Amino acid sequence: MNSSVVVLISAAVSALILAPVVGCVCRWLGLVDRPDGHRKLHSHAVPLTGGPTVLLSIIVSIAVTTYVFPDLLSASDGDIRFLLSLSGASLLIVLVGMLDDRFGLRGRQKLAGQFLAALIMVPSGILIQRIEVFGYPIEFGDVAPFVTVFWILGAVNALNLIDGVDGLASTTGIILSLSVAAVTYILGGRPDGLLISLALAGALTGFLFFNFPPAKMFLGDSGSMLIGLVLGSVALKCSFKQYAAVALIMPTAIWAIPIFDVAMAILRRRLTGRSIYTTDRGHLHHCLARHGHTGGRLLLIVGSLCSLTGLGAIAAAAFNSEMLAVIGVGTALSLLVATRSFGHAELNLLTNRVRRFAGSLFRKGVQPNPVLHDEQVRLHGKHKWEHLWETLTQFAEKHELAGVELMVNMPSMGEAYHATWRTRVRVEQHDAWRSDIPLVIEGIRAGHVRLVGVAPADSVCDWMNRVMDGMKPFEHQLREIVLHLRSQRMNANGTLRDSGGPFRLPPVPEEVSA
Repeated sequence: MNSSVVVLISAAVSALILAPVVGCVCRWLGLVDRPDGHRKLHSHAVPLTGGPTVLLSIIVSIAVTTYVFPDLLSASDGDIRFLLSLSGASLLIVLVGMLDDRFGLRGRQKLAGQFLAALIMVPSGILIQRIEVFGYPIEFGDVAPFVTVFWILGAVNALNLIDGVDGLASTTGIILSLSVAAVTYILGGRPDGLLISLALAGALTGFLFFNFPPAKMFLGDSGSMLIGLVLGSVALKCSFKQYAAVALIMPTAIWAIPIFDVAMAILRRRLTGRSIYTTDRGHLHHCLARHGHTGGRLLLIVGSLCSLTGLGAIAAAAFNSEMLAVIGVGTALSLLVATRSFGHAELNLLTNRVRRFAGSLFRKGVQPNPVLHDEQVRLHGKHKWEHLWETLTQFAEKHELAGVELMVNMPSMGEAYHATWRTRVRVEQHDAWRSDIPLVIEGIRAGHVRLVGVAPADSVCDWMNRVMDGMKPFEHQLREIVLHLRSQRMNANGTLRDSGGPFRLPPVPEEVSA
């Protein structure tokens, strides 16, 4: 029995033994994921045991393997520095994840913890000072530490954001770990990188016994972020060519599916006027679930896509051809977009934005149509929001508004829709008012409306009262839609739980720019 088999089996057995024990401790500490009816739709509280279980299993498996093969890690000083740095960073990221799981940290607070963990890895010997892309070198010089930190942060958040369905992050982590291990072996990397990636694969395999749908335990932020940190660091170490340059094509290919999910989430949120920290149900696993792929079938589809990109990276390493990695990634992403399984709506948003920008560069001075653009994108869902949008644009034309934007975001109903409308009238900054109005119907958060207009010449208060009165048809129509969707969901599931406040149309704009 060789060292690879020993580390895999010992990690899997350790996770099987440790997970129930850690689960009891997590319940006692209150580290459980409770349903909220809005984004977390599972039926009961589930312990968040992933981080401690996986980290302890990796430590135990490496200890067992080095005991059986004492000469396996005859490491140099650089390798010892890498192992110490990774140990410290892993402990920190698990602690940050547990704090987030327990108390719910703000996005910037969690990002600060991730940044500190990534910073610990900078002096470990994986500093990205120079990369090679298709044989062309790119030097980073003084910004090398920032590039390294950015890479690790990307790896951490890619795995963190994909963790939204039972067993998905664990399955993805196993495939990514094995891909990294294979590339490390082919490129002749140090045994520590191979050992760590195999230990992670084994630990996640054992944990998947409890995390497979329907999950008895969740990875939590501590587990998903730990996977990203460990694999992001090991992937860099195994990709160094003679410890001088990094071939980032292969590790990027391995991460292609999680990276694409993160990129589309950022694109979707920014182009619809939301913070990138905003939660929604537009991730890859949500979209696949809406297409009827749930449970084990969803894991099989995402796992197959990750395997395709991973095999591309392995082939690139084996045949010394980075184009093979690009082909693997291109095939996987094309399948998602072409079948409209994921990414199609986000690319529509981007296309609309680029088209508007290009049009602004070549627009003629006089146009007969007073409307500059009227664009609608169904992000997901089946309801015909176009009728509601028509009511809103008619209201905007009647009251001579400069622009309106509607964002429907109802995760519990599986509905998301974005539309924008602008006139050709140029609004000077000091003459414009803007108002963001939250849409909440009987405790159900439906999204928001953004209005842009020109300050009137007469009484502002009287004019705003008229504007708010003009919103009543829109409000009544929205109420009918939301209550209809709620009744449909209650008929399907028996109950519906959500939270929020009463629908309010403020008498004055929330934000006035002058």
